[in-house]
Amino acid sequence: MKDITKWGKDHWSVLAYVESACVDRGGMLEKRCLRCNEKKHPLLKNSLNPKWENSCCTRMKEGVIEGHDDWDCLEDLEEMGFIEIISIIKGFVKITEQGKSMVMEIRSHKADGGNYANFTPLKN
Repeated sequence: MKDITKWGKDHWSVLAYVESACVDRGGMLEKRCLRCNEKKHPLLKNSLNPKWENSCCTRMKEGVIEGHDDWDCLEDLEEMGFIEIISIIKGFVKITEQGKSMVMEIRSHKADGGNYANFTPLKN
């Protein structure tokens, strides 16, 4: 999904989570913190989300992307240059300078009373 102005809560919260994982855990993600569609990503499923349901699909500004999970969001974030996935199986990522800049925009938006769902980036 290349049009980041249409991204909603899930993409932006995953980017913020990546930044936190990079700051606090050297880039190691915790699988239990990510929504996983086990049909698409059987090796990445976790015990907290044992069964995928369509209600878990990625939320956009308008509607959802059917079957799209947080692992797909990570791939979208990488495609846009915000992160680098070092190992998807081990859950190891790196945030780029562009990603750090976007997280700063998100933090400013949230500090002003906004939320992930209504965030729209200034630059894209």
